[in-house]
Amino acid sequence: MYSSFGRLLFRGSFLSFSLLFIAGASSSRAFRTLRAAELEDSYDYVIVGGGTAGLTVGDRLSESGKYTVLVIEYGILDNSTGILTGGVLGGGDPSRQFDIPSVPQPELNDRSVNVRVGKVVGGSSAINGLQLFRGTSDEYDMWAEVGAENSTWNWAGLLPYFKKSVHFVPPLPQLAKEFNITYDINAAWGQDPSNQLYAGYPNYQPPEIKLMYDAMHKMPNVDFPRDGNAGTNGVYWYPSTMDPRTYTRSYARTGHWDRISRSNYHLITGSKVTKVLFEGDIASGVTYVPVNGNQTTAVKAKKEVILAAGTIHTPQILQLSGVGGAALLKQAGIPIKVDLPGVGSNFQDHGYTPGVSFRWTKQPPVPVTTSGGDPATMLTRNLGAFLGLPAISPNDVDAIASKYENQDLAAYVPKGTHPDVLAGYKAQRSAFTKILRLKNVSILWQILSSSPRTDPVFQHPVSRGTVNIDPSNPTAEPIIDYGAFTNPLDIEIMASLVRFVRRFFNSESLAPYGPIETSPGASVATDDQLKAWVRQSYVPSVYHPVGTAALMRRELGGVVGENLLVYGVRGLSVVDASVIPIIPGCPTTLTVYAIAEKAADLIKARQ
Repeated sequence: MYSSFGRLLFRGSFLSFSLLFIAGASSSRAFRTLRAAELEDSYDYVIVGGGTAGLTVGDRLSESGKYTVLVIEYGILDNSTGILTGGVLGGGDPSRQFDIPSVPQPELNDRSVNVRVGKVVGGSSAINGLQLFRGTSDEYDMWAEVGAENSTWNWAGLLPYFKKSVHFVPPLPQLAKEFNITYDINAAWGQDPSNQLYAGYPNYQPPEIKLMYDAMHKMPNVDFPRDGNAGTNGVYWYPSTMDPRTYTRSYARTGHWDRISRSNYHLITGSKVTKVLFEGDIASGVTYVPVNGNQTTAVKAKKEVILAAGTIHTPQILQLSGVGGAALLKQAGIPIKVDLPGVGSNFQDHGYTPGVSFRWTKQPPVPVTTSGGDPATMLTRNLGAFLGLPAISPNDVDAIASKYENQDLAAYVPKGTHPDVLAGYKAQRSAFTKILRLKNVSILWQILSSSPRTDPVFQHPVSRGTVNIDPSNPTAEPIIDYGAFTNPLDIEIMASLVRFVRRFFNSESLAPYGPIETSPGASVATDDQLKAWVRQSYVPSVYHPVGTAALMRRELGGVVGENLLVYGVRGLSVVDASVIPIIPGCPTTLTVYAIAEKAADLIKARQ
């Protein structure tokens, strides 16, 4: 979420350019401490949020030296080693993450599920699971279907920025040979030596993982692409967000802040943006307060205010600034600047059912390997199956797709949903049903490991939720509603994913080891029993929230257009995961880096 570079406000009255030590290597900037009052009154660009997107854009806009950039971050500069050495979601450290409960979800037996996103310089890239890959070409091409005519927000338009965003380092040759780790640098990756944001591999893989890899080869309709990051799905190896020289986390801070020393690139931390300021219809700056204080400060933006506060807080800031649905703003007593009902709508995330588990009655033999390596370098898993309906549920592909095509979507959205927003959901359905029957749409993500257990991830839910201000307390954390399983098609598909996992562990290749299902267990046998288990166990978030300021046509409930500028005003853009109109079948980190890289070029082209 909020974060970046330069001058830093440490929860009080000081800005500092400090000497930083990351994994034993010192930062290239050093220096004196300034009083907060010496922060400039205006900058060319003011970026709200110093996370994955904000730091990337801040780095790119400041690199020429022509423009001054301020990034305002809610969190702090956390120098603890826990970030660098892994730990999903910051190891649960509340100082690094927002942990916001949702409203009870009726279709999940009224359970509330917390939303967790980064609250530290580097944002969610500092606390995520370090798995780095992108969706398929068909998934990104859906974005253009709901965008402007001849939109470049598609696979072809994003691929150069995917390549630019990270510095790919191949696995060690012996490791790649023994585990059949393949990749395609020309088709998928960049290797700019000046890029300090790395995609790398550990020096070790567990030998037992070969058993799972080989078993997947026997499953029908499963492909094995040379590199899934080149736009096709199947079973493939993917890198980690890891510096392979040190086997530590490589993230937005290490790539776009720590090794950069520019007098025109500043960061203020421990600060909460309260609203965007306008002069007429032009965004002229923002106001912010210390996280632990109430003194309001205003800073002007001479060229543009750029929102990178993330899927949860970007819509809140827009609504607090008078940009949002008129009915909600009136209820909250906020003067309406632009009636934009799509703000806060279209909320999406991946979901999963934890712990589909088996035990072996006969332990499989451990394959002999000679590649060696240190298991401690494995900060995450690097092998997964990314599969479409023809592999997951081959006999039901047409039935599932036809059911979605013929639904009355108005029956599955909240009462009072704006007609433009509903039109957008229908346009998304039209785009999705064109490809839903294809193999190259990753409905399932199944991590492959050395044990007979997995948490099948549902990557394309069709239910939609909301993230909106609380009208009775607009500056408090927003009201989050996943809308989980509000479209009944989702629970059907999630049950199909569990059935696929069962088929896999009971497949001919694994049968010699006598798999016995321990969860959900043999007693969960009928469709109704399985759906009841899914309803009780399903988690509607893999911490990949997107969509609440969607890049779609305005008449479809869109919030930003082709150039990422907010509709109805000037000088205000959004560059984070909230612009993603339809969630791709992958963790969102690499996609957000690509969005931010493209956004920086669009912003510079406006000058």
